[in-house]
Amino acid sequence: MTKRKQEDKGMKYWKQVLGSLTLAGVLVAPLTAMAFGGGEGHQGRGFDHMMRQLELTEGQQAQLKANRESTREARMAQRKQLIELRKQISTAIESGADQATLDQLSEEFGKLKVQEMANHKKMREQFKAILTDEQKAKLEQLKSERQESRMKRREERSSSQDTES
Repeated sequence: MTKRKQEDKGMKYWKQVLGSLTLAGVLVAPLTAMAFGGGEGHQGRGFDHMMRQLELTEGQQAQLKANRESTREARMAQRKQLIELRKQISTAIESGADQATLDQLSEEFGKLKVQEMANHKKMREQFKAILTDEQKAKLEQLKSERQESRMKRREERSSSQDTES
């Protein structure tokens, strides 16, 4: 195999790795948004809606807000790091950087994504810890309904794309 083919194969591999890590982040984000919301924009509205549906007490709402605020600065810093690292990776790929550089950047990116996933899990656990048993059951019901709705929309999109083809 020529050196160029090896480099192309290596680039494809790293694009797949980065794509998988990005996909993992995309899959985790809705769960975190449902559990904590972002406090801004669409996620904040979703969080408020969920709090109403779960009928959280004022004390529970205050505890959730305190939990979110206590981690907000760290989450924002981590988000900025990920954005900057994505830019570096994109620039490196487009400029034809060597494999060692891509390996190093992807390792950093992977570590940050794993850390982000662990933080999300911790936040979900904190969230569930303040819920009553009834609220936990309601949360599971809401998650199931949301997943069913998402699957239905996916099927509808898939069938409409099939008929267009």
